Amino acid sequence: MYNKDIAGKRLLLVGGVASAYDLIQLAGRNHIFLGVADYNKDTSIKRAADAAYDIDVTDIDAVERLYRDEKYDGIISNFSDMLSPFVTRLADRIGGFAPYTVEQLRMSTDKEFFKKTCLQYGVSVPEQFEVDVKDERSLDAVELPVIVKPVDGSGSKGIVVCHTKEELVSGYAAAAQASRSGRAIAEQYLPYDEINVTYIAQNGDIQLAAIHDRYFNTEQEDVVRVPDMYIYPSRYTDIYLEKYNEPVIHMLKSIGIKNGSLFMQACVRDNVVYFYEAGMRLNGCKTYDILEVENDFNTFERLIRFALTGDMGPHCEFTPRMNKWYATWNVVANPGAVIKAFRGLEELQSYPWMTGTKIRYRIGDQVPADSRGTLLQLLGRFHLWAETKEQLLERIDHMQTLFDAVDEEGKSALLTPHDVEDLRKKIDYDLR
Repeated sequence: MYNKDIAGKRLLLVGGVASAYDLIQLAGRNHIFLGVADYNKDTSIKRAADAAYDIDVTDIDAVERLYRDEKYDGIISNFSDMLSPFVTRLADRIGGFAPYTVEQLRMSTDKEFFKKTCLQYGVSVPEQFEVDVKDERSLDAVELPVIVKPVDGSGSKGIVVCHTKEELVSGYAAAAQASRSGRAIAEQYLPYDEINVTYIAQNGDIQLAAIHDRYFNTEQEDVVRVPDMYIYPSRYTDIYLEKYNEPVIHMLKSIGIKNGSLFMQACVRDNVVYFYEAGMRLNGCKTYDILEVENDFNTFERLIRFALTGDMGPHCEFTPRMNKWYATWNVVANPGAVIKAFRGLEELQSYPWMTGTKIRYRIGDQVPADSRGTLLQLLGRFHLWAETKEQLLERIDHMQTLFDAVDEEGKSALLTPHDVEDLRKKIDYDLR
C-alpha cells in the first residue's frame, strides 16, 4: 500500500540481516530512499539498497554521525534482538522513533526477565529449575527431562533437551557457551503442541492479530525439533481468546507498550498454555505476509511509517479467527548439503495463492554442517492462502510435490516435508 506521507524520505536500516530483505520492496513501493548500515560487506541486501555503509552498528557514535551526515529521516531494525537496544538508544539521541524502550526489549533479550514478567501478571510459563552443575544436590533436584537454553540466545542455537544428569551438565555448559552473557536456564520440557501469537499495538490499542499452530519435523532424532509447517488460524484460537488473551494484553499495557509488533511462543498441554519466549520484533515466519492478505495490513510497512513519523497509520481491527486459511512451509534442508539447483520455484511463484517465497540459500551455498536442530536448517519459507480447509491441504500437497532443492549429486537436499495426512487429522476445526 503506497503511503504518500512517507514518500521521498530517507530510511536507514541498522543491521543488514537477510530477514529484512523485504524492506527493499516495501521501501521501493513507497518511494523511500533506503540505506543499509552493517559491518558485513557486499551482502545481497546492501547490493539491492540505494546506499550501503560498512560500519560497526554497535558503535552508536559512528552511526549517529552517519545518520546526520547523510541526512536520514529515520532508522529501523525489526529482526534483530541484539541490535534493537542500540537502535532505541540511537533514536533517543537523534529525536527519532523506535517502538520499544530498552527495558521493554528485555522481554526478548533476557528469557529470565520475560518469565518473571509473565509470572508477575499471572501469565503461565514452564517451571524453571535452579542449576549449579558443581552441586550434586542441585542436579538431583531437577525434574528431568528439561530443556536448557541460553538466556539471551536466538535461532535455536545452544538449546539442548536433557534426559539424564550427565546430559544436563554438558547441555548447560553448551547453552552457557552460546549465550552472549554466559548464562543459561533449565526449564520443564513440554514436547507438546506449540502456538505462536502475534500482537500489534497501535497508539496504545493492543490486539491479538494472529495465532498459528507450529508443526515440527520428526525425521531428526536427539535434537531440538525444527518447525516445518505453520497453520493459521490455530486450533487453540477459541481457548486462547477465552482464557489468555486478556491477561497478556494487560501485561503488555502494564509495561508500557504503545506501538509496534511482537510475538510470543508457547506450548499447549491439556488446553493449558505455557509461554516460553517473546520477540519484541517481527517474527521470522513473516506473519505480515499473512496479515496483508487477511487485513490489508502489512506490519513491516506500518513499522517503516512509524520509524519515519512516529505513527502506525490508520487504525486496523484484526480478526484472529480469520476469514481464510493460511499456511507457511518451512523448507528444512539437510545440514552440509550444497545447493546445486531449485526445481519448480518459478512455477510456484506464479500462483496467485502464493503470498511469498523467501529463499535463504542461493545456488552454490552450503547449508551449515552444524545447523542440525537450529533455524539455520531452514532453506526458505513459502506462504500460501486458501478459501477452504480442503483447498489449503491440496495446495500444500501441490507445493511440496512441485518444489525441490537438489544437491551436487542430483539428490534432494531437503528433509521429508510434513505429512499432509497428519495435517488433515489435526486440522479438525472450521473457520468461524
